[in-house]
Amino acid sequence: MMILAALLAASAAATPVAVPAPAKVANKPGRTEVLAAVKAEWPRYDPTGRGKLTPLEFSTWVMRSHGGVVAPRAHAAGIAPVSAMNATATAFARADADHDGGVTPEEMTRFLMATPAPMAIDKAKADKARVVRAGARTPGE
Repeated sequence: MMILAALLAASAAATPVAVPAPAKVANKPGRTEVLAAVKAEWPRYDPTGRGKLTPLEFSTWVMRSHGGVVAPRAHAAGIAPVSAMNATATAFARADADHDGGVTPEEMTRFLMATPAPMAIDKAKADKARVVRAGARTPGE
């Protein structure tokens, strides 16, 4: 579970989540290990056994990997289901490679192994650093 939680945290880094992320993974496991971890955890998040995670099931997995708990329904204790799905919508769209509305174990494995997309704030910092290195002044200076 720790490998999977760390991978989910790293893969979902491009998605704004209101809970703290665990420490970064030092050595990224191989595809076989990731697939084994996904399959071991799968029944917990796909209770109906459909073989695909819905957006809410995917959100529950991602939020739990970040230490959060998705409420079973609106106004219950935990993160509201709609808020969880909104926070993980971008990650779900990236994970659902065939865009059929569900994430399979294979898609989840590919998602976890992919390099996270850079966040907008990271791009802005990199752009500012390039401007500063070039000797130009940035707006507001």
